[in-house]
Amino acid sequence: MSYELSEQLDQIVLHTGNYTLGWSTDSGALVYLQRHGSPNVLGHGPAIAGVDVALSGPANWITAKTFARYLWHRVSADENQVVMTVFVGLGPLKIFDHYRIACDAITRWIEIENVSGDDLRLYGVRLIVPHARVGNSAQCRFEAPGNSVRPRLPLEIAATQDRNVLPRRFFAPGLRGGSAFEPAPTQGAGVMALYDNELPLTLLCWYAGDDEAALPYVQGHCDTVSLAYEVAVTGWLRSDQRLAAGPQHIVLTTQPWPAALAIYRALTPLPQPPAAWLRDAVLYVADLRQHGGADGLCTRLPELATLGVDTLCLLPWHPVGERPHLIGDLERIDPACGDESELHHLIATAHHHGMRVLLDVAMQGCAPDSRYLSEHPEWFARDDAGAFAIGIPPDAPAAARHPGVALPPGGYHFDWTRSDWRLYWQQWVIEHIDRFALDGLRIVSPYNAAPAWIRRPPLRASAGTALMAQAVNEIAALRPHVAILCTLSGPRSAQFASGWFDYPSHHMLIHLAMRRITPAEWCAYQADYAELYPATYRIGFLEMHDTADCNPLADGLRGSRLAQALWAVMLLSGLTPAIWNGQETADRDLLPRLLALWRREPALRHGAIEWQALGAIPADVLAIRRTLGERSLVGVVNLGALPCRFIATQRLGADVLGLFPISRERRGMGEELRLSAFGVYCFEG
Repeated sequence: MSYELSEQLDQIVLHTGNYTLGWSTDSGALVYLQRHGSPNVLGHGPAIAGVDVALSGPANWITAKTFARYLWHRVSADENQVVMTVFVGLGPLKIFDHYRIACDAITRWIEIENVSGDDLRLYGVRLIVPHARVGNSAQCRFEAPGNSVRPRLPLEIAATQDRNVLPRRFFAPGLRGGSAFEPAPTQGAGVMALYDNELPLTLLCWYAGDDEAALPYVQGHCDTVSLAYEVAVTGWLRSDQRLAAGPQHIVLTTQPWPAALAIYRALTPLPQPPAAWLRDAVLYVADLRQHGGADGLCTRLPELATLGVDTLCLLPWHPVGERPHLIGDLERIDPACGDESELHHLIATAHHHGMRVLLDVAMQGCAPDSRYLSEHPEWFARDDAGAFAIGIPPDAPAAARHPGVALPPGGYHFDWTRSDWRLYWQQWVIEHIDRFALDGLRIVSPYNAAPAWIRRPPLRASAGTALMAQAVNEIAALRPHVAILCTLSGPRSAQFASGWFDYPSHHMLIHLAMRRITPAEWCAYQADYAELYPATYRIGFLEMHDTADCNPLADGLRGSRLAQALWAVMLLSGLTPAIWNGQETADRDLLPRLLALWRREPALRHGAIEWQALGAIPADVLAIRRTLGERSLVGVVNLGALPCRFIATQRLGADVLGLFPISRERRGMGEELRLSAFGVYCFEG
């Protein structure tokens, strides 16, 4: 690939076939990015560093005490790409900031070298794209699909965000754990975007590291935002030693939003395809302790089969701590769950009813009274003083403190760099698959490993993170017939899982119920999410084993008219339904009929989706058309607490659900519909 390089007073400027890039000769940050024929999108603010590093503590970021300084640069090229390396001095570190510029995408990664004479303790790395704005600030929009961020967000709102201030609800209505973003690529795609569809021009940015996750964030300034990723890399860095982090992808394209996400999909292959059976499934997640043991659940299987359940997910039946995924003793069966013969009978009966049986498998840590603490203390992560890492260690990076992966209080973290622990855990899982004829596993939070500071180079303190996923991969290779689901919904989970419990959508669904987002915003959110990766990976739910901790309002909605409406929204939106203990009883008025319709109508499971399909409708009404071949169905849900009316401009057939009162009257070329409060309808299109 040909290029031109010029040195100006304040910038090093690189011209390639599609891009012009500029790096500051003060800080070394990327401050200019232009697609030929389009405006520059970066550097619209005061100079800041493009890289930051935390040393000696998780809050000790170097740029808070000193400044980054440009040292020199190097460029090389072949027929397909140009590689620009900018060398930056940052306190006692030398940063090798690499940019690989191809035809469409820019791939960035860094190497950190300790140029001091002392060993340094690294607590995290920030990769920053400074002061971005696309087009006119009044027309620019910010997007972060698959996170808690409101869709179609004006830049002026994103620009009010501060890394050190809790995000406000008008920015992140589905906020959880104090973060608007999911760690990437483990819990989320990590895509952040700015666009102006009138140009059209879209700036995409995401992080795709294989080892540690990164927590995305935005830092606003005036009418710009800096797009940043805080990488959860921790470890000792010896003098003259280098450590790598990345990659981060940056794309500037003339495609409008959300079509620009096709570039993300092309650069983010998902190695594990979605399970073929998942789109048609109805899952039931059960804690045997809440059913009186295995025999108690067994007596309910005919009822669940009639409901349409074809997959059981059983929480761990071994002894656990205060939370169901804190391991007590893997070798015993909790008497509250029954005994081995009762478990065999439950699984055989489920198979007789045509149900798959999956077992929840915990990975992160154990309960305080676990026998492993005394029998195998070497299996646990420790700090540099030798003390056990418990709960959320105070020195854990931000991505490791996220509620999607953080170990509950009092839990002791396993050290996944220990091959003897990994072998024991893998042998236990495989033995249970064979012994109980299990059809699959649900892996609970395989990321992140707690920093093990007692280790010294060449191992990172966070080195166990990638090994957790590798351990599951090896089980999948040994038992390829076993289905694997996951409680994390990021693309990295596709390394081993063929289905994900969709926590981001769950949180946005509950905030739809709270009227913090509108039905139109829910539709925009789901439309963007579907552009990231196939919707067939995603499992929807209203309650789960941990929603009482991370979203307690969800449990409080059980059995309400609003919960019934949310079930309909979830199914109409294409999410595979998962029922949690007892919901089928509390929501018995609507859920059986809704699931019967789901099973009877392939268009609801496999049909193409048209969002807000009936034109101008009231703000509290959601309308989704599902079309498969000649069959078309239109689901309509009134999420308001009052009846409402509107005129449908498209002809609608009979209401095939037939549960809620409705009145219909022809009005010229349309039809006036009067919907009941929290009414759910499904019309033939």
